[in-house]
Amino acid sequence: MSLMLPSAPPSDARLTDVLPSCYASLGVEDLTNRLGLPEASAVVLVLVDGLGLLNLNDSLGHAPFLRSRVGAAQRMSTVFPSTTAVALASLATGELPGTHGILGYRIRNPQTGNIINQLSGLTDVADLDSWLGVPTLHEHAHDAGKRSTIVGLPRFEKSPLTRVVHAGARYVGANNLADRVERVCAEVSTGTDFVMLYIPELDQIAHAQGVTSMAWLAALEEVDGALRTLVASVPRGVQVYLTADHGVLDVPASRHRDVASVEWSLTGAPVVGGEPRALQIFSDEGQPREARADIALADGDREAWKALLAEDAWVVAPEDLVAAGLWGSLTEEVRLRAGELIVVARRDDAFYDARTPGVDSRKMVGQHGGLSERELIVPWMRLTAHSD
Repeated sequence: MSLMLPSAPPSDARLTDVLPSCYASLGVEDLTNRLGLPEASAVVLVLVDGLGLLNLNDSLGHAPFLRSRVGAAQRMSTVFPSTTAVALASLATGELPGTHGILGYRIRNPQTGNIINQLSGLTDVADLDSWLGVPTLHEHAHDAGKRSTIVGLPRFEKSPLTRVVHAGARYVGANNLADRVERVCAEVSTGTDFVMLYIPELDQIAHAQGVTSMAWLAALEEVDGALRTLVASVPRGVQVYLTADHGVLDVPASRHRDVASVEWSLTGAPVVGGEPRALQIFSDEGQPREARADIALADGDREAWKALLAEDAWVVAPEDLVAAGLWGSLTEEVRLRAGELIVVARRDDAFYDARTPGVDSRKMVGQHGGLSERELIVPWMRLTAHSD
């Protein structure tokens, strides 16, 4: 299969650089400070889910505090697929998806053969502690004597994904954003070295109403005010940085594309996983896979997807993502989690399985997961003043 993927949009930094640089600035040896961060007594990392750099630039009139800092912002590339579970794992480990093994929103559990949701379906994994292919950087920092805390919504504290990607860090929950800011300040004031503030509200509103909606802009105003308060409240010497896991693209219903319809005359019963902007196609579901040779779509099905979606999508194999530098390495075990084909939207489309027309994701306005600049480029901003 020939490689037809585009080059990733240029940026000076990658999401995988963030935690190594943060911990290196705190004195953790043997980690590389690729972002050139100054030494700090403590670091606060604000991760705003769904706040792509282009989304932010379009809405700076609603974010006066961030507008005052955006001139010094760097373009940063997130990972592919540009989706939360994958990005959180890459942030936590400093590795690309092929190394840590979280390859998309819905991927295969090789032990059961089930296609599982990484945000809520990891209960299907018997050995959860080995699901992430490498240790987290929080664990590495803990071994070096550093204390780390994640501040987020209480409902995420006991989730399997939190256990996986935040291993080595303490979790503190608060529903209200202002309360989360207070928790962050309390953590650094009591000696915690690294605190990550997770803000999911913008992404949630974007999915429901879009990134151009009044609700999204109002939420951005709230986030902006909370960040102003945070920076004014942390002790001198604490550095506060902001980034995001991905950007968001509004996709109207008129841009929904149905795939895998009965008219395609597919020979088996392929399962559509991944996400609407980056599908992963599996030959079946529910059969444990014990060898890579067992994974195979019928040749006719492969050709059907390639021919019928050629104008609208790049249809590639996982190995093509490795060759393009998007997935890093790909071990035998991790390869078993991936779809046999990856379908990546070329334009502003979202793909759905035509055999299941009632899925909830069809109601989403804001989408992400693909390779567009709007989805891939996120901000990297130092929020504390350079004199701090």
